[in-house]
Amino acid sequence: MPGEQQRKVIQHYLFSGLGGPGGVFFSLVEADKQREFDYRALFCGVEEVREEYKANCLRLNIPYSYLRKKKGFDLGAYFSTFRHLRRNKPAVTFIHGVSYCIIPAFWYKLTRPRAKIIVRDTQAHHLKTRVEWFWMFFCLLLAKRIVFLTDASADGIKKKFGWWARRKKFVIIPNGLKIEDYKILNEFSVDGPIEIGMQSRMQPIKDHPLLLKAFKLLKEMNPGHPLHLQIAGDGETFQAVKTLRAELGLVDSVTLHGMLNAPALHTMMESLDIYVHATMGETLSNSIMQAMAGGIPVIASDVWGVNNMITDGGNGLLYEPGNAQQLATKLNGLIHDVEKRKRLGANARKFAEENYDNAVMFRRYKELF
Repeated sequence: MPGEQQRKVIQHYLFSGLGGPGGVFFSLVEADKQREFDYRALFCGVEEVREEYKANCLRLNIPYSYLRKKKGFDLGAYFSTFRHLRRNKPAVTFIHGVSYCIIPAFWYKLTRPRAKIIVRDTQAHHLKTRVEWFWMFFCLLLAKRIVFLTDASADGIKKKFGWWARRKKFVIIPNGLKIEDYKILNEFSVDGPIEIGMQSRMQPIKDHPLLLKAFKLLKEMNPGHPLHLQIAGDGETFQAVKTLRAELGLVDSVTLHGMLNAPALHTMMESLDIYVHATMGETLSNSIMQAMAGGIPVIASDVWGVNNMITDGGNGLLYEPGNAQQLATKLNGLIHDVEKRKRLGANARKFAEENYDNAVMFRRYKELF
């Protein structure tokens, strides 16, 4: 292992609440088995830092801090971020999605010209707000490199900004998981209880209402068959989803877990026969990656950030966004076709091993750092 004084300090900026970037960060650190870099974390946002993030930082010996940011423009947060950088003196400032940090990162670079700024784009383009596009423009101007999860994402930025989006700044690095941590599903049943599930942050871009409506249709197609839906996650739409569950008469057959820590989430995922991801768009879904790593057959929306992971009929199934009837029909087909479930699950696991292993991800980031 390189000596402590030789290791580059990599300062990571992440959302304090639930989201894919947190999981990717810890997966990256775990893949650096020789601890070639000195990782630091600053969690930013209006939400408190998740207890799971704190526990992971302690487990992996990662120094971390928390910066509470007000909604909207918060000049005080920018100055606090700048002071944090001055204290830590990182060689690399790595911004995961919290792109407003580009301003204090640039202020810091003015005091230390050799420091690098790396930004990882984590939001699907068609779901970006005007504010997010505004900050992306500054990231293109000020960052040394922009990491995209797919070629399509990089192409979309080039199309949007033209000359300002210089491809020499772009790097494509898909997210990675510690694949061996995911147990492969090996029991498939037709007559027994069927567990269906979804995990995500609860927000408007996730289509939990459609999932509930499709599940109700599925129950109507299979009267008397024991079907159960599990939904993990919390957020601004939780209460609306809870209300809709009651209105549809699904309280007894749909469990809303709320926020689950990593061990509980693993347990939930391992209990599933089918994973559904109802969404209006992703960049590269960590939840789908986890399901694929576990060999769980996946049905997901045919949208940007999903259809580059799932090949319909190959390593999963896709349904037309907004079409509850089609989702219910595809679920019904899988429930009654064990061989198809086995085939899709095996193909999904193989795809995850070849494309989403965190060791591959770390090698790419090592070159970048």
